[in-house]
Amino acid sequence: MKFLALAFAATASAAFAQSPVELKDTNAKYTMQLGGDIAWSVESDLTGEQSTIVAASPDGHEPFAVISAMTYLKVNSLALMGASIAEKTTDNFLKGLCENYKCADISERTYEEIGDHKAWVVTTQLELADYKNLGVPEALMIATVSPDGYMQLFSLHTAKGKSEAMKSILIDAVKTIQPAP
Repeated sequence: MKFLALAFAATASAAFAQSPVELKDTNAKYTMQLGGDIAWSVESDLTGEQSTIVAASPDGHEPFAVISAMTYLKVNSLALMGASIAEKTTDNFLKGLCENYKCADISERTYEEIGDHKAWVVTTQLELADYKNLGVPEALMIATVSPDGYMQLFSLHTAKGKSEAMKSILIDAVKTIQPAP
């Protein structure tokens, strides 16, 4: 997976920033603040219609964590058609992503308000070898739609059983999302 390779590149080549660090996506035109008293390293990538920011905890941090903020830069007009249609569209987006990520059970997902966003939130195990090999098979996933109609996935990947302790880091980051100047 491309973002996993980015996590390694970020660990090797990016300067570490003491928390909080700004995650700025110039393609999707938003910023967010990532905290947690972790010296995150950050990289960004644009692949076709997908813009991704990846933050990785430094080598030796326990547990190792990767946070990904992925935005599809194609407006989904269904997501802008009202609350119930946006909820169903976001649910289908999460289900589709989970097919690609090979998620385990996502039936415990909840639709929550996080700051100015309504989002599907779920913690699951990922069955992809890349995640297992990195030691980050557990994922907290937050699927939402931006005010511009872009489908977004914010995810925290970490060791099995460790995401609950780090959940507030990702939730707090999503709450800080602001339009980029």
